Amino acid sequence: DFVEGNIHHKALLISLSVCSILLVLIIVFCYFRYRRQETRPRYSIGLEQDETYIPPGESLKDLIEQSQSSGSGSGLPLLVRK
Repeated sequence: DFVEGNIHHKALLISLSVCSILLVLIIVFCYFRYRRQETRPRYSIGLEQDETYIPPGESLKDLIEQSQSSGSGSGLPLLVRK
């Protein structure tokens, strides 16, 4: 009976050790991943704040007309038009 109890204690100790090590590894992985995201620059679309999508001298209507006439199946769907 003493040998069986000793085996159960060893199994418990080994499983707790393995779970503790896995938990520490997961926490370390998450920490380094979080730090890597902090050091990375935020997503930007590559435009300065003064720049716009529409070039000077063109209107949104001109851009929509150009996108609809550029080929089969391309451009904005007709539901978007006003």
